[in-house]
Amino acid sequence: MLPDKNWAVVSGAGRGIGRAIALALAKEGIGVLLLARSENQLREVSELIQKDGGSAEILPMDLSRTLEIENAISFFSNYAGKIDLLVHNAGIARVGSFAEMNVEDWQVVQDVNVRAPFLLTQKLLPLMAKSSQIIFINSVAGKQSFAGWGAYCASKAALKSLADTLRAEVQSQGIRVTSIYPAAVDTPLQDTIPYDWDRTKMMRAEDVARAVIYCTRQPRNVNINEIDLANSAGTF
Repeated sequence: MLPDKNWAVVSGAGRGIGRAIALALAKEGIGVLLLARSENQLREVSELIQKDGGSAEILPMDLSRTLEIENAISFFSNYAGKIDLLVHNAGIARVGSFAEMNVEDWQVVQDVNVRAPFLLTQKLLPLMAKSSQIIFINSVAGKQSFAGWGAYCASKAALKSLADTLRAEVQSQGIRVTSIYPAAVDTPLQDTIPYDWDRTKMMRAEDVARAVIYCTRQPRNVNINEIDLANSAGTF
C-alpha cells in the first residue's frame, strides 16, 4: 500500500516528455506514480527520483488495453491518499495518407491518444483532491492539420475536445484542466516516423516539463486553460 499522501500520476513516464515531467515534479517535492509499458524504463526513472530524495512508485501497463487500465484503477484504490495531479502524456503516432493508412494503425492511435485518457480520467476522478489538476499534453496537431498525419491529428483534435468538455464539467468541483500544445519535440517518438527532420532544432522534453511546473505553481483559484509552445525554429 502506498503512503497516505497526495500524488501526481504521469502516463508515458518511462521516457521522453513523460520522464522529464516526472523528474521535474519530483524536484518540486511531489510524489509521482509512473505509468508506461516498459518496466525497466519506469524503474530507471523511479530510481533517479528516489536517489534525489523524492517519492516514486511504478505501474507498468499498456494503455491501449482496457483490462490493464482497469487493473490500474484497482491499484490506485488500494491507498488512502488523493491524486493532486493527473498528467496525460502517453501518445503514439502512425503516419500515412488516407489511401495508405490501415485500420489497425488508425485504431491503436485513437486507443492510446484518446480512449486511454478518457478511461483514466473517468476512473480516477473519484480519487482526485479538491482543487486538483488534470493536464493533457496535446500537440500542435490538436489545432492544426498536416498531410499524412490524419490518424494523429484526428486523435489530438479529439483530445482537445475531451479536455475542453471535461473542464466545463469539473469546474464546479474545483478541478482545473489544462491542455499544452507543443510543436515538435526531440523525443523517442521521432524514431517511429519516416521523416528526416533536424532534431537539433526541436524543443526539448524539459521545455514541456517547465510548462507543467508553471501550471502547478499557480494559485488554486487560477486555471490555465491552454498553453501553446511554439518553436522559434519552426513547427517541423
